[in-house]
Amino acid sequence: MQFFPTHQVFLKIGNFEIRWYAFLILTGALIAYYLSDLRLRKQGYSSDVSDDIFIGALGFGVVGARLWYVLFSDLQAYLADPISIFKIWQGGLAIHGGVLAGLGFVWLYARVHNYSFVHLIDTVLPNVLIGQAIGRWGNFANFECYGPEVPESYYDGILSFIKKDMFIDGRYRMPMFFYESCLCILGLILIRLYQMRKGARRGDGMFGYMLWYGAVRFWIESFRTDSLMIGPFKMAQVISVISAAIGLCGLLGLFYKWIRPKKPLLVFDNDGTILDTEDAITRSFDQVLKAHVPGIVLTDEDYASFLGPTLQESFEKYAPGQDTERLVAEYREINRQMHFQGAVRPIKNVPELLEYLKQEGYRMAIGSSKKAETVKLGLQVCGLDKYFDLIIGIDNVENHKPHKETIVKCYEKLGYSNSNCIYVGDSGSDVVCGRNAGVYTIALCSNELKRKELIDAKPNKLIDDMLEIKEILKEDHPWTYNMM
Repeated sequence: MQFFPTHQVFLKIGNFEIRWYAFLILTGALIAYYLSDLRLRKQGYSSDVSDDIFIGALGFGVVGARLWYVLFSDLQAYLADPISIFKIWQGGLAIHGGVLAGLGFVWLYARVHNYSFVHLIDTVLPNVLIGQAIGRWGNFANFECYGPEVPESYYDGILSFIKKDMFIDGRYRMPMFFYESCLCILGLILIRLYQMRKGARRGDGMFGYMLWYGAVRFWIESFRTDSLMIGPFKMAQVISVISAAIGLCGLLGLFYKWIRPKKPLLVFDNDGTILDTEDAITRSFDQVLKAHVPGIVLTDEDYASFLGPTLQESFEKYAPGQDTERLVAEYREINRQMHFQGAVRPIKNVPELLEYLKQEGYRMAIGSSKKAETVKLGLQVCGLDKYFDLIIGIDNVENHKPHKETIVKCYEKLGYSNSNCIYVGDSGSDVVCGRNAGVYTIALCSNELKRKELIDAKPNKLIDDMLEIKEILKEDHPWTYNMM
């Protein structure tokens, strides 16, 4: 086994060789995958999505990059020796073909899984720049991607470390691979900063990549002497002009009306958000706990703590060692009776808000830690059941809040995605649930004792009145927790 036996070979074992070109392209792809996975998980996607996109886009990308190179380099020579088409370890991949094929895979993947194509591309595509930056050093190993002749003094100073290997065909060459590598890293930084600005819109990452790389590649190709040609024009420059023009128009908002998503789905928590069940909840807990935990004294803070967690969590905390399921059953029976005794009513201004949303064409669902049957009962008693297309309760999921499953089931069953969904809750666990799902999260402070909890949970918006949602919906931005 030999490491670095030649300038082009990374590892040689017998007759088997791993070339720097393949090694660096794969390394760049893996780093791009890692960065994309971090961002996708932060935005509510599972690592399965990252894996699928990486494997699929990489496979499609390599095939697309090779076919593009074959078509526009020396097609007749490849047709005369078809086996050589598969010898990608000898070099010959065109990034434009790879990117287009990779985009095609992501588009198909998004269609099949009902994800937002633009959201995925905004997250993933800028990271391709780091893969390109590293991959260009594979061109260096293969003595590719160089420019015109330069004097030896050109390499005095910071470029001296590559001087020896830029002596090609008897003369020193301009290291275009190095400039493109540096500009790709700078582009990734600038695009991410642009996406972080206030007023960021869906498509900024995609269009930013197209504009930046299009401009960079056009400049690079103007110096390269080993470019693929289409007639009298350099193929990469033709594609770069088109890419940069589309990117600029996109950033100026000229395509926004075509990529702007439909109205978001609104998913509400039930207790403390749609229905004021605080009286029914505290009285139910009070009766059960005082019957089974003699001498217990409950404070206002204790009563407030009942609003949000599951029944099992609360009883395990306040009645340790008791038969939790028995206490839950007793609680539910008492709580059910209170629904018919006027202890459950709509939260202030909720009927007006729901009517407005219905008239404006918004679809709505409930995602609650209560049983779906109990939620339906409360909505029926208050005359609000007609507004909701779906109710997901704790008995409909395997993992209760703050796990994201409750929200995910809501938007998937109604044909939406985490790119276009709002979750409204009144507890810290609701906010965490929304953040885990990657959806835009609004926290209603319906109890002053919970304000700090809500602030610490960091919702997208904290409101004191449900009618404030009408104004929030007029904002123009992606409806996701993480705006980037």
